[in-house]
Amino acid sequence: MYTLALLEHADTESFDEGPTRRAIDADVESAQMRPSVWEYETGEKNVYHRQEQQEELYVVLEGHFDVTIERDDEREVLEIRPGAFLLVPPSSWRQFEALEPSRLLVVGAPNVADDGILER
Repeated sequence: MYTLALLEHADTESFDEGPTRRAIDADVESAQMRPSVWEYETGEKNVYHRQEQQEELYVVLEGHFDVTIERDDEREVLEIRPGAFLLVPPSSWRQFEALEPSRLLVVGAPNVADDGILER
């Protein structure tokens, strides 16, 4: 069988600061993946974080980002645009900053809720 979800019907989760999350994971009910779409305004950043277990695939749908990734004391800033696919392992710290209004598909696997670890 299959599950079809429409972004326009997804629940929206807003935060005090940073991007808005469109929670498509609840609509597609995947046992293995945790997909969501994040919508950013110019200059918005997500929280600097890494994951406990999930590797995350990021796909730029619209817009333009600077992405900071750090692992083993090595820090790199990447510039990514639509059509970019970025896979980040759980142990790598990451943060996205939108350089213009942007939209990002994020797919984490395995499907683990509250897997993020924030920088102290």
